[in-house]
Amino acid sequence: MIDSSMFIEKYLQNYRFKMVKPYLIGDVLDFGGNEGELKKLVKGKYLAVNYDHSVMKNKHFDTIVSLAVIEHIPFKDVPKIFKKFKKVLNKNGRIFLTTPTKIAKPILDFMAFIGIVDKENIAEHKHYWNKKEIYELAKKTGFAVKKYKKFQMGFNQFAVLEHK
Repeated sequence: MIDSSMFIEKYLQNYRFKMVKPYLIGDVLDFGGNEGELKKLVKGKYLAVNYDHSVMKNKHFDTIVSLAVIEHIPFKDVPKIFKKFKKVLNKNGRIFLTTPTKIAKPILDFMAFIGIVDKENIAEHKHYWNKKEIYELAKKTGFAVKKYKKFQMGFNQFAVLEHK
């Protein structure tokens, strides 16, 4: 969970929120939604899911948001989660995800070392994704990447996925 009381953590969270805001259409699943901070930007129904994925079952969403989450999940488990997304995302729905790039690792490690980002949060990172892996994840789980972009000087990336 993000310690959003830390200045840098809050700044990064708000930056991601500004990026995702145009994509928040209809009912939203906020996967890894921390304490539901994104809810204030959602006009439809909102569900934040952290560890208990069972609450997604038998629900459907127009938008699934996963902001700085997949790097915290073991690499081999991420496709299983995206297959769950396939079942709960409406036909014309979209997934919006952000994750740090591989070049961010030493910077984040240093920032954690000096205490300006949450050390526990950074220590939980299991994998730093690259563009190719995100495209492969989408293909393997029945999605297509409709938009991909690096941001924050290439240290972060976002992708918008849709059903194939």
